[in-house]
Order: sequence, then structure tokens, then C-alpha cells
Amino acid sequence: MMMRLKISTKVIRFFINPISLKPLNPNSSICNTNHSFFTHRRYFSVISNQTQLVSQLIDVIKTTNGSNLNSINTKLSKPSICEIFRVLSCEKVLALHFFHWIRDNNPDLYRNSDVCSLMIDNCGWLNDYDTMKHLLTRFKHEQICLNDKAFGFLPVLDSSRAQALESVSLVVRVLGEIGGSVGSTGVYALISMLCATDCFELANYVIEITEKRVSYYAVLVRENCRRRRTEEAYGLIKKMRAVGCEPDTKMYNYILGCLCKMDKISEALSLVEEMKETGVDPDEITFEILISHACRLGRMDVVSESFDRLIDSGHVPRLLTYAAIVKGYFNAGRYEDAYAYVCDMEAKRMPQANKMFSLLARLHRTNGNVDGAAKILDEMMEKGLKPDYSNYARTVYSLRLFRSYDVAHNLQKKFSKFRV
Repeated sequence: MMMRLKISTKVIRFFINPISLKPLNPNSSICNTNHSFFTHRRYFSVISNQTQLVSQLIDVIKTTNGSNLNSINTKLSKPSICEIFRVLSCEKVLALHFFHWIRDNNPDLYRNSDVCSLMIDNCGWLNDYDTMKHLLTRFKHEQICLNDKAFGFLPVLDSSRAQALESVSLVVRVLGEIGGSVGSTGVYALISMLCATDCFELANYVIEITEKRVSYYAVLVRENCRRRRTEEAYGLIKKMRAVGCEPDTKMYNYILGCLCKMDKISEALSLVEEMKETGVDPDEITFEILISHACRLGRMDVVSESFDRLIDSGHVPRLLTYAAIVKGYFNAGRYEDAYAYVCDMEAKRMPQANKMFSLLARLHRTNGNVDGAAKILDEMMEKGLKPDYSNYARTVYSLRLFRSYDVAHNLQKKFSKFRV
């Protein structure tokens, strides 16, 4: 019985780790320190060391307020630095000495927007506005920009409306006193943070007490569209015009994209007409949004009309626009039309023809028509167009799986001519 148990144990150990049952050869690859096993072990060792160092630094800062940090001479990764800031802020420990330590040991990250913003956030958690103003003044002279990580301390979710308004007003007042890059980017970041936390009323309040900029309103429009609140987003455009702030094309594109995602094609077309009537010029992105959506719905009539208007407007269509049209024809089952469209591009010597031929071949291959993909690749190489390598390689591999060796060999022979 014991013998059977030992044998079965060895069998289990062998299946779990075959190496464990035989001695290692000193000359084998696994004993080589360049082997992937040792590489991975070193990688996890580095992670473990970073985690341990982060924990040690937090303890030093908490017990000595960071005064003993100068004796530690090492470098930390950006995620580790951000983690230390978050822990110190959560426990309301001033991170100023740590911030100065970063300047001496990680100078490349000292001016980083995330790091500087987290330092401001740390001051906010401690209500240390004097230190905050001192740092913001320095950031202004060094032209450092803030982001939304600077205002995580604001009590906008778990406080009364009056308290939230008071806290936001104080921050806006401080940013206004400092001005410069800190003032402009700080207000923008504050609005972004408030929108991200669904505090649109507070974000509107910030615009009311600062400045009615297009870039500020654009954040509100964008975030409303992300939540598919098209009526609120469109209402902001009306509000802007009422206060003498003209919306731009990007803001209309946000709403247009949202309408298309909700399959409201008629409303989207009406919005484009409104743009022209109000003097806002549609750009290539505007028409690309319409074309992509119409292709998805199989409305090739809308695609053709929108593409003509795009060309007439003087804008150059992007590669994604052409790709959307090819996919539109293909997904509608109009394979001949897709092929004719790509051939017309090649006849006009359009630089996008190469990519569109490769795309059409890939669509046929992924649809199960490997022979059709091979014919397209063969034709484009005959015309002197080099296919996308990954698409070509996968087509050849698929041909070999289906035992079409002659076709695969012919493609390889033609593709080899493109290699230098």
C-alpha cells in the first residue's frame, strides 16, 4: 500500500512539474540565467521589491513626516509614486517631503502632471491651502498643467449641496488668484472631474463663476453624450448661443455620434443641416460619422450622398471613411459593388487603394471565402500593390489547410518580389 502511495505521489508530481523528478543538467537551457523562467522570476522579484519599498516609504513618511527620506536613494515607478500619494491622502498625511524627495530621486517624474496633481490633492485632503497656493505658484512659473486627479478631495458626492458649492468656490478662487497655466488647466480639470462624477450642476456652476469658454462647455456636451443624454447636450448648445458663446464643430460631432449610436439617422441628418444654417462648418469627422453609421444600417444611398458632400466641402476623406464604405457594401452582401469600388480607387491612383484591397481580401477570408481572398491578393500584386503581410500570411496558411498548395505557392512567389 505504501509503495502504491509513493508511486502515485510521484506520478502526480510528474504531471504537475516533470522537472522536479529528474536532476537538472548544468548545461541545459533551463539552468541558463537568460532562460524565460529566470527572466520571469526576476520580473516578479522586481514587482515584489517595488511593493515592499512602497510599504517601507509609507511607514517612514507616516512616522517621521518624511524627514528621513533623504537617506533613501532609489527610483520608483510612476504607479508606485501615485499609490503612495493616494495612501498618504487617505490617511491625511502631508506628502510635501515625499514630493521633494521625488524631485531629487525621480527628476523625470517631478514635473509629471499626474504627480503634481496628486500633490495638490494631498493638500486638499489636509485643508492645507497655504501649501497648496505655494505649490500652485511654483507650478505656474514652471508651466505645469493640472488634471482631474488634483481635485479628488472635494466633497461633491457625500455632502450637502451648500457644502459642495462652498468647497468648489474656494478651489475656483484659489485657481483664479494663481492664474497662468495652473488657472486655465485647473478649471478645465475641475469641470472634467465634476462631469466624471455626474455632478453636472456643479460643473455648470464652475462655468458661471469663471469664464464661458467653448472648451469648458465642450466637456459638458461630451460627457452628456457619453451617457446618451442628447437633449441635455443639445440644450447646452442653445445655452451657449444665448450667452454669446458659439459652439464649434467638435461639439456638434459629439451629439451627432450619440444620435447615430442610438440609430436616430433622421435626427442626425437634420443636425448636419442645422450646422450649415448656423454657420458651423461640418468637417471630415462629421461626414465620417454619418457614413459609418449609414453603412452599418445598409443605407448606401445616405453613404453616397454624404460622401459627395464631403468631397464638395473640400475636406479629404480619412482612411477609416473608405474602409467604412467597403465594409458597408460587403456586409450588405453587395460583394461586386465592394470590389468595383476598390478597383475604381486603384484606377484613380488613390493611395488608399492598397489598404482597401487588403481589407476586402481580409473580409472574404474571415467570411470563409479563402479562394476569393486569394484572387484579390493575386490581382493586387499583379497591379504592383503590396498586400498587408499578416493578411497575406493568414490567407496562405488557410489555403494550405484546404490543400490548395498551388495557389498558396503562387501567392508566395508573387509576394517574394516585394522583398528587398
